[in-house]
Amino acid sequence: MKIIKYVKSGKNKYKVYLDNGKNLLLYEDVILKFDLLLTHEIKDLSTIIDYNNKYMLYDKVLAFINKKLRCEKEIIKYLEKYQVNEELIKEILGKLKDDNLLNDNLYIKSYIHDKVYLSLDGPYKIKNDLIKLGFKIEDITNELDIFTKELIKERINKYINKQLKSNKKSLYVFKNKVLVNLINLGYKKEDILKSLDNIEINEDNLKEKEEEKLRAKYSRKYNGYELEMIIKKKLYEKGYRN
Repeated sequence: MKIIKYVKSGKNKYKVYLDNGKNLLLYEDVILKFDLLLTHEIKDLSTIIDYNNKYMLYDKVLAFINKKLRCEKEIIKYLEKYQVNEELIKEILGKLKDDNLLNDNLYIKSYIHDKVYLSLDGPYKIKNDLIKLGFKIEDITNELDIFTKELIKERINKYINKQLKSNKKSLYVFKNKVLVNLINLGYKKEDILKSLDNIEINEDNLKEKEEEKLRAKYSRKYNGYELEMIIKKKLYEKGYRN
C-alpha cells in the first residue's frame, strides 16, 4: 500500500492517507520506526497497527501519570480497564522504569508530602496505605522520618482543637470519640492521650442545653418521675455522669 499524504492530527499523531482510499492514525514515532517517511509504503500493515496500538496505550499511561504520580499497582489497574494482557503490561511498566517515570522512592516521598500538607493522616495510616499499594516497608519507613514528635503533637492538637469548636458532647464522650478517630487516622494511643489530658470542657452549659432538648422531646410522651429517669438515663449515655 502506497502512502499518498500525511496530515498532522493532534500532538505527535498523523493521519496517513493510503492509495486504497483508507487512512490510518499513526504516532510520529511509529512512522519513524518503520521508515514510512522515506519509503512512502506500508508492507506489513498488521505489524504497524500492533506497534501503533502499543504506543497508543503507552501514550494513555503517560497522560495518566502526568495528572499525578502513580505507583505500579495503579498503572496495572488502569491498563486492565483496556483489557491489556499481562505480557504487554510488563512491557509498558519496563519502559516506564527505563524512562524513570516509575520510581518507588519518588512516589513514596511525594505521597507522604501530600498527606502531611493536605490531610491530618498520621504515620501508621500512611504506612498501611502505602503497603496496600505494594511498597516495601523499609522504603516507607525511611521517608516517615518527617513525622517528628513535635509534628505528631502539632497534628493531634490541631485535630482536637478543630473538634472542640463544634463539640456538644460531654468531656468523657468527646475524649473517647476523639481517641478512636485519631487512632483510625494513624496515631499512637499514648500520644493522643497526652494531648487529651490537657483538654477541659465546661459541661454545665452543654448539659443544660442537652437536658432542655431531651425534656422537650420526651415530655410529649412521659411526665413526672418517669420523665426524669429517662432524661437522667439519656444524659448518662451522653457522658454526663453527675
